[in-house]
Amino acid sequence: MTRGQLRVYSGRNRPDLTPIYRLFEALTDVEVQVDMIYHLDVEKRLLDERNDPQADVLVTNSQVAVEAVRDTGIFDPYRAAVARGYDEWLRAPDYSWLSFTAWPRTAMINRRVLDDPKEWPKTLEELASSPRLRGKISMATTNEETTVSQISAIRAAKGDDYAWQLVDRWLANGLRTYESNKATREGLVRDGNAVALVNSSNFHVFLMEGNPVGEAWLDQEEGGLGTHCEAHVVAVVKDAQHGDEARAFVDFLLSADTQTLLARMFGETPVNPDAVTGPVRPLAQIRRTPVSLAKITALRESTRAYLTKKGFAPPARD
Repeated sequence: MTRGQLRVYSGRNRPDLTPIYRLFEALTDVEVQVDMIYHLDVEKRLLDERNDPQADVLVTNSQVAVEAVRDTGIFDPYRAAVARGYDEWLRAPDYSWLSFTAWPRTAMINRRVLDDPKEWPKTLEELASSPRLRGKISMATTNEETTVSQISAIRAAKGDDYAWQLVDRWLANGLRTYESNKATREGLVRDGNAVALVNSSNFHVFLMEGNPVGEAWLDQEEGGLGTHCEAHVVAVVKDAQHGDEARAFVDFLLSADTQTLLARMFGETPVNPDAVTGPVRPLAQIRRTPVSLAKITALRESTRAYLTKKGFAPPARD
């Protein structure tokens, strides 16, 4: 019997999803080939190959990046059973792409610097105004879509004047920038920073490596800004050579068992409500910044340009 085939283009390369691919192979007898592609290049690769698609599935780390190219028609909409119950922000309007784990933004705390949870910040404003945090706050540069999306969400929710002044005040309070989320979390303890703005999963991964860190959820008060939530996404490629296998993989990725495994291994936030979240805060218990993905996507490039002008390091391929 001939084994099925599946070719994945992955712009999400950290943490490595190899255990998930191997499990899918073992359960289905479908052989999975994965091409690791830099996350800022993967959509362009699909566009370049649109007349002769080589991939069956895209897996990547940003809703905004795939939404920005959705109208080109490079994806084949798939109304997966789990996704039909999603809140609208977790999928494309036409189901061209689907979220498979969320990444809410949180503050990772260096407990060697802030050992008392009562001293941990509760809002983004505190990072701009607190003297005790001066020179000890950090985040990734525009190399990470997470940074660009979070600032775009603040712009959409509170307006440009507020957002740009907040960024300026962070910088005035000594914000340190790092070339990636990985470098940001590694620099938290090594460089004596107090706070790192990261994805919640970064905290879980770093904690499980034995680092003295805690997690502070920001702007969660009634009527507050909320925290920016985006997601890792999966999409079936238009005219994929192995479309049936691609859709089977999407169903597998969104299943409660796989979502539970992603929470357990990587601290990622399940989007399937039947998954077991363990120590990961359930999506339903997170107050997210109430803005549409369409608005965030529209602001993407102008946010990137502004942050670059403000001295955020240029993209570095880490």
